[in-house]
Amino acid sequence: MTSFRFLHAADLHLDSPLRGLDADLSAPAARIRGASREALSALVDLAIAEQVDFVVVAGDLYDGDWSDFRTGRRWSPPWRG
Repeated sequence: MTSFRFLHAADLHLDSPLRGLDADLSAPAARIRGASREALSALVDLAIAEQVDFVVVAGDLYDGDWSDFRTGRRWSPPWRG
């Protein structure tokens, strides 16, 4: 049997509005809201660094309709935008 390596991620919820976050004025809202995009970039970087054979992204990739065109661009090269 041939072996292979893969990376699995789930429920990224890209660009989730995180309703209620603004209620805590001390929370770093912009940083928290950008965390899903940072996580996707880290996932891609890890897949490249580890030279996996494929990546499985399951579950809720998006958190509803795109309110920002940059959401869709995350899946277009060069993976950073």
